[in-house]
Amino acid sequence: MSENNNTSDCSNMDNDNTSDCSSNTVDNNAQESEPQSQTEQKGKPKFSIYKAVRIVCLISFIVFTSLFINETVIQPYRIKKSIGLTRDLYYKPEDEPVIAEASSPAPTVAISAAPIPEEIVPTPIPEEAVPTPIPEEDSPTPTPDPNRDEHGRLLKFKDLLAVNEDVKGWIKIDGTNIDYVVMQSDADDPDYYLDKDIEGKYSKAGTLYLDIRSSVEKNTQSYVIHGHNMVSTREKMFHYLLDYKDPDFYKEHPIISFDTIYEEGLWKIFAIIKATPKVDKDYFFEYRKSTFADSSEFLNFVYQLRIRSLLVIEGVDINENDQLLALSTCSYEVDKNYRTVIYARKVRDGEDPAVDVDSVYVNENPLYADDYYYNNGGKAPKLPATFEEALANNEINWYTPSGNN
Repeated sequence: MSENNNTSDCSNMDNDNTSDCSSNTVDNNAQESEPQSQTEQKGKPKFSIYKAVRIVCLISFIVFTSLFINETVIQPYRIKKSIGLTRDLYYKPEDEPVIAEASSPAPTVAISAAPIPEEIVPTPIPEEAVPTPIPEEDSPTPTPDPNRDEHGRLLKFKDLLAVNEDVKGWIKIDGTNIDYVVMQSDADDPDYYLDKDIEGKYSKAGTLYLDIRSSVEKNTQSYVIHGHNMVSTREKMFHYLLDYKDPDFYKEHPIISFDTIYEEGLWKIFAIIKATPKVDKDYFFEYRKSTFADSSEFLNFVYQLRIRSLLVIEGVDINENDQLLALSTCSYEVDKNYRTVIYARKVRDGEDPAVDVDSVYVNENPLYADDYYYNNGGKAPKLPATFEEALANNEINWYTPSGNN
């Protein structure tokens, strides 16, 4: 073999040829190391790819962990803190009234009146000297309502309004988690509070907010409030509205308390509907409507709510002068646009707020939008087209004309 020969030749050489031999040896070693160098070069790409995969996996793990912590710890904490802030401000105990200490009564001084001599006769007062009575219209202005500010807003909202002037009211349903402030932004960004808290910070749960068509300042005949259907946080916003399809749940929670910044009010629930805001569909119903041209338009709106209701609630009557309240949340029956909407009417002055819940039962064939039938089968019920037609057919038992209740 050439390797052995070279070795042998080198061993027999004298010192003068040592350098040549050494050179020869180095060349042979270089030839031997060349395949190893190529192997290392071929191995480098594999090492780089492996290293890149490790880095990607590490980054992915960090991102996933951060998102997981944000969803399960940070966001729930922020939501709880924000809602706790609003509740503390709303339910803040009223300041104790300042009661002035009664001043000590002045000492009584006994004064003995001197007798009037009989010969002195009092001089009569001339008629022109008698003071003229002050007319009623010039009487002092009545004291302003101590429960309202200079804008007529209820003082119990003053601390919330100090944080954000977008506050419009407070809603509560006893026996549920629904106990929240209600906001409203302007027309340029009507869904601003979909993912913002009262301070305008990002919040996964958002804040309940009034539809832009509704106005507490104008006292529209219907108010519509939007809220998330949360399942991943302790504060579930409008999640429990979905339970109103069960008559037993309704019987336990038939009343809503909704106070605007101007007026307090209780509201009796009378309809639970499934709706979609997709206006290009047959059987579309604009459930967000808040103002009405006349009594007929309003009563036809209520009629549409009644025939769509999942429950028949005969114990709550309606007339043309009533005011309505709607609570809307996502329920995903067909797609992400589907909503469950709870409708209630305001308790009238002097009316008993109790509801006859024993007469409530499931509506076996409520009206849905057409895509609901495409997705789930079935057919729309044949019903009178208008309130007036249904009334003429004696199919309306919930209408009590104004003045007859």
